[in-house]
Amino acid sequence: MGNQEEIESRIIAAIERIERFSEKPQEMPQQASFIMGDDPAIKDELETLRSENQLLRQELLELTAAYNGLKQAATNVSGKLDDTIEKVSELLEH
Repeated sequence: MGNQEEIESRIIAAIERIERFSEKPQEMPQQASFIMGDDPAIKDELETLRSENQLLRQELLELTAAYNGLKQAATNVSGKLDDTIEKVSELLEH
């Protein structure tokens, strides 16, 4: 699970960096137009970052859903094992 948690934290950090970059021009339109100008390369890069942001968000949602499913499965298995251990203990005591 440690590897999955590391991947998840890296994805979250990447999303946060992309969001900070992509939101700054929207927060400060005068500066953004000055900085970006009409440079198509910068506009393309920003669009690429936005697309990557969306892909990473989707991947994060999928990983979170998979994690939650595995967590629920582990909880179910743990409960069944506890029940089985309790039944075996009762059989041994009687």
